[in-house]
Amino acid sequence: MTNEFRDLQGRYTQLCQLLAPYRPRYRNQNKIQTHRQDDGSPHIEIVDGFYHYVVTERGTEYERKIAADEDELLYWLLSDVTTAISVEIEVQNRVLGQDSRRQWFAKNVELLSRLNEKWAERKKSEYTQVLAEHPFRDEA
Repeated sequence: MTNEFRDLQGRYTQLCQLLAPYRPRYRNQNKIQTHRQDDGSPHIEIVDGFYHYVVTERGTEYERKIAADEDELLYWLLSDVTTAISVEIEVQNRVLGQDSRRQWFAKNVELLSRLNEKWAERKKSEYTQVLAEHPFRDEA
């Protein structure tokens, strides 16, 4: 593991600790993966000074996003972590008749705000765009 990955892992671990009492939901989220897992989870490659966030499953690459800076990469990784935690919390506290995204989206923004207020605002903006096309659908 290079010093760059070691430093990145250290920052990632510190940020995950700020989510206490919640922890990364999936085993592969406890540390940054640097090799393809082929299970739908992301791994990170550093190519020519750029961070590549790569998702593979069963030998097929499904997604590749490229970040010029560590902050962008950490947003992607920790957004995955907080989304998984938020969905789990919503499932455990489901309100019948309520669109499940109400709790999920709110908790995700709350968790990201523990890590970085700009990330929380960014996620809130992303959810606003989703809801503009797909509004909440509560059942009466």
